[in-house]
Amino acid sequence: MPFAVLAQNSAGQGAAARPGVGADGKPLAFAVDSVRKNVSGTGSCDPGHLYLAADGFRMRNCPLMAALFMAYVPADGSTLGFATDGRVVGAPDWMRSERYDIDARIDPADMAAWQNPAAQKEMLHFMMQSLLAERCKLAVHREMRDKPVYVLVVAKGGPKFQQAKSVESAAILAQHPNVGSIPGGGMFASGAGGSMELYGIPIATLTVVLSNRAGRTVVDKTGLTGAYDIKLTATQPGTSAENGTQDPPPSIFTMVQEQLGLRLESAKATVETLVIDHVERPAENQ
Repeated sequence: MPFAVLAQNSAGQGAAARPGVGADGKPLAFAVDSVRKNVSGTGSCDPGHLYLAADGFRMRNCPLMAALFMAYVPADGSTLGFATDGRVVGAPDWMRSERYDIDARIDPADMAAWQNPAAQKEMLHFMMQSLLAERCKLAVHREMRDKPVYVLVVAKGGPKFQQAKSVESAAILAQHPNVGSIPGGGMFASGAGGSMELYGIPIATLTVVLSNRAGRTVVDKTGLTGAYDIKLTATQPGTSAENGTQDPPPSIFTMVQEQLGLRLESAKATVETLVIDHVERPAENQ
């Protein structure tokens, strides 16, 4: 969502009086942060390696591009929206290849607001921006650029997936213990050949997943506004009778249409792009 004013709520939880301002009147920032290079050389960065904690934010063994996606979201509010293909310009190679750990803690004065889910996401954006500006001298600006995209629409016959049974992480985990959390809400699990299960997600989250699979930004034109449980199965039809080899899995376009009742159509659109003007490797912890 676009940045909103964080106000005092009816439960009495204090929050910022103005966007990006903490309870002490200063710009929102973590009270304590540690940014260290991860040299383990093992494992992959998946959504389970970036998570909101009761007292702040944690990232494990992920490139700083992942932290950038937590700090900045497009004006349409799509969480991880800049993670889609080509929507960040000017990032040096090391931001994608080198791995880091981040341990960032909330100031006690801002803790009540942090516990308010309606305020937490907005606070995270501002605090991560402050962290990257301080530790990496990050400077960015936004531009609207014309790009080839895929438009996601409802196919003939309508959607083939259901409204989410729950959007609460605990309830989803009780039914699906192998899933991991998605920054911004919802849970997921990946399977063989590109199969995946997503629970309690908006269509905006699906477009991010499809963008990375299709190689272009996917723009939602479905008109679907709820939270959904979605499964994509990369089934392999069988073995070719001619040479005994296994047939390849279906394309993402086929999977979307046949399994979800949606369709990806090629188009051009003006897309918000994040341009990196300056960035440096993180300063050492003091």
